[in-house]
Amino acid sequence: MITLDDVIKQVSKNLDIDRDIVNAVCKHVFQQTVDIMKSDDTSDILFNEMFKFKLKRRFKEDKNRQYSK
Repeated sequence: MITLDDVIKQVSKNLDIDRDIVNAVCKHVFQQTVDIMKSDDTSDILFNEMFKFKLKRRFKEDKNRQYSK
């Protein structure tokens, strides 16, 4: 299975770009998603019309509430 680090290494090698720059570009969308999910915003996150992250209803109502069984 291919990993994100393998992709970063290959792109860096093919384009002759510094690995740190390629790493930042590749991981930007994931870091942005984490930041949005941690914020108070409860809207869904759509990735270029491919797939969507949706919050469960209990978190949409109160995102700061602790989940307990």
